[in-house]
Amino acid sequence: MICVHEYPLSIVDHAGFRKFCGTLQPMFKVVSRNTIRPDIINMFGVQKNSMVKYFAKF
Repeated sequence: MICVHEYPLSIVDHAGFRKFCGTLQPMFKVVSRNTIRPDIINMFGVQKNSMVKYFAKF
């Protein structure tokens, strides 16, 4: 949701978001924005490398 809809990382700290996640899957533990940030940066790096390799073929 954060990446696709470009929501701010602070959304994970909102009570409504936590309640929403808990309603969908009670066993899911919402992590802090400080935990999510490196994950997103790593995902970006993987996707960037993938795109660089894809365009290098042309």
